[in-house]
Amino acid sequence: MKPRAPWIHSLGPLVVADLRHRYAGSLLGASWAVLAPLIEAATYGVVFGLVLGVAGRATLPYAVLIASGLFPWASFREALEGSASVLADNRWVRRSRVPVELLVARLVSVALLRAAVGLVVVYVFAVARGTGSGLVDWLCPFAALILQAVLAYGLCLCLAPLTTLVPDLKPTLVSLLTILMFAAPILYPESLAKGRLATVLLCNPFTHLLRLYRAPAEPLPLGGAGISLAVASVAALAALVLGRALRARLWWNARDAL
Repeated sequence: MKPRAPWIHSLGPLVVADLRHRYAGSLLGASWAVLAPLIEAATYGVVFGLVLGVAGRATLPYAVLIASGLFPWASFREALEGSASVLADNRWVRRSRVPVELLVARLVSVALLRAAVGLVVVYVFAVARGTGSGLVDWLCPFAALILQAVLAYGLCLCLAPLTTLVPDLKPTLVSLLTILMFAAPILYPESLAKGRLATVLLCNPFTHLLRLYRAPAEPLPLGGAGISLAVASVAALAALVLGRALRARLWWNARDAL
């Protein structure tokens, strides 16, 4: 029986090759995948934690809060912004049989390296602090990582042809992602959100992903974990269905526009 996605076998070698190429000639190599978000996290930590005094209102140490939110977000943003130019940067795909799904999956997989660093931070803190997390809490970050990958993959399948056909969407995407960053508790604890802001946060699927990412350090009630899993799963599935539909409808037009 012919596999439904034969390109999946090429994904692993392409991801490894992409990482090697990206950091070739760099003294610190792939460490920059971790160092760049760390520097960004430190900057936000100084501004929001020390200058604005947000750190004192968080139940987690502010460094853990920032790292557990910023690393997954940096991964998500990298994948989406990369998809906006993935076809333009690989114009040879017009004359080849390489599926656009492979190019998008490579982007998402490489970007997930940063999200995985956020998982390590949470797990190390939970072990060192002894937070009393249950088995479900320890499994939640892995579920979040998988759901984020599916969500990003689906959205990237949408953006790849759309931004090729409508180039003005690229700067719009950057602005939208900046707005969405502050519409999720990445740089501040969720407890600070009140009234309408709390409603906005709950409507953002990334808020629920962050709850799952932070579950070992901030244990969730069983019902809360179920709700966040449900919301994130629905968002990921909807993005995947929409991405596949737009890919089927717009791919040939986008290819002709390259």
